[in-house]
Amino acid sequence: MNLAITLRHMTMGNEAAVWNVRWMCSEDYMHLAKKYGVGIIAVLSEEAIESICASCDGLIIPGSATDIPTKYYNGAPLEKEPPVDEYALDSALIKYFYEAGKPIFGICGGHQAINVFFGGGLRRMKDSKVHENDTAHSHPINIEKGSFVYDVFSTERTTVNSYHAWELDGIAPDLSVVATTDDGVAEAIEWKMHNVFATQWHPELLLRQEQSAEHALFENFLRRCEECR
Repeated sequence: MNLAITLRHMTMGNEAAVWNVRWMCSEDYMHLAKKYGVGIIAVLSEEAIESICASCDGLIIPGSATDIPTKYYNGAPLEKEPPVDEYALDSALIKYFYEAGKPIFGICGGHQAINVFFGGGLRRMKDSKVHENDTAHSHPINIEKGSFVYDVFSTERTTVNSYHAWELDGIAPDLSVVATTDDGVAEAIEWKMHNVFATQWHPELLLRQEQSAEHALFENFLRRCEECR
């Protein structure tokens, strides 16, 4: 089985220096590949994405440090425009995989990209302290029964990690919110009929831990990919 994943833009130190501007994939996905024996195809550009989609069984849209340009959801202009438009590639891939009926899993920035693609919006959080800047980097969530999140945790309340300063503002019509924080932030969305799933938190960070319930998020996703082959 092969999964496609988008690379993320990163500048390390002096932008003018050789090698410092990079497109990268988190090491956590190496653990995914090794643990479950799947191929990970990293996508850098929109070139030949139709053939990439054809050779992959599912798509992961990972987290990102780059904001989605507000032109895609009619939001207020950003104080500083992002150095690159990562969403252009994200949305092109989402389109191909969705139309091909192949599962899609969004994480953090990918969660936000999926909501924007299907017609929702975003907003910068007024108070992101408990979501981004507290020392614990975690908070409780409330989970809907029957959701993909409930399938993993088998409880209506648990604690997840948190590293974000944006939240969904207006949920896309076909998506369902299946987990929220106590202050009302959408922490997970799904369109179960079309195998579209997303979390605002980062379950991939738990892949290096042998004992973690969140491994089941990826196991369930891989099972859906297998069923749709």
